[in-house]
Amino acid sequence: MRRTTLFLALLLFCPALDGVAQEAAHVYEAYYKVKIGDLPEWNNYYFEHAVPVLEQLQSEGIIEGWNQWQHMTGGEYNIRFAIRAFDWAAYDTFWAEYLARTAAASSGAETERIMRMIQGHYDEVWDIGYVDLSEGAETAYMYASTYQFNFADTEEWNRIWMDVVGPNISAARDEGLVNGWVVLNHNTGGTHNFKVLYMFDEWDHIDDFFERVLGSMAEANPEDAQKFGQMVVSHDDIIWVPTTSGGM
Repeated sequence: MRRTTLFLALLLFCPALDGVAQEAAHVYEAYYKVKIGDLPEWNNYYFEHAVPVLEQLQSEGIIEGWNQWQHMTGGEYNIRFAIRAFDWAAYDTFWAEYLARTAAASSGAETERIMRMIQGHYDEVWDIGYVDLSEGAETAYMYASTYQFNFADTEEWNRIWMDVVGPNISAARDEGLVNGWVVLNHNTGGTHNFKVLYMFDEWDHIDDFFERVLGSMAEANPEDAQKFGQMVVSHDDIIWVPTTSGGM
């Protein structure tokens, strides 16, 4: 599997200095279910036809960043395609231009073939709430944790994440267990209203990271740890890897 640097994540998330949230931006996530046997062909189309168009749209300022990740563990969808923009209206322009330009760059048969590969699809839009990434570090796995909590608990939920969980994540990053994290707040679509993306460079670091963070939280802040667990209505974890030209 080809590794990728966090430069790709920087294109997508555009982090602010010292983990302080910058001007509000949106991440549009499109999830696709593609047959495993079709993934190599899907990815070849992506690199040959989609990537050049995405590069054009970014250079024209229509979008600020983009990326595609492929499923490894969890969930039912195996392609995560994401774009970022500051202007909500940019997404309508993006999809119109993206679909038209990729269709023009490929044959009608290729376009139809790609469309027929899609067995399932859904979209979500998130607001970037917090970014803390180690610049220049490599990432091989993106671990996405999503949560649903009652809206009445929003203030307390955010306090625990930023005052209790966040410092433990930063400590784990200083120890080399994680490359950084991104908080996404729900805007549109889906049933969950909070998402955290963790960037890892080693598979073995994932278990060590969560043991470190959850263990430290339970020991130093047992009341908040218990309160956090009680606020969770539902939860899901999915691990993604960078898209490779040959599929998985």
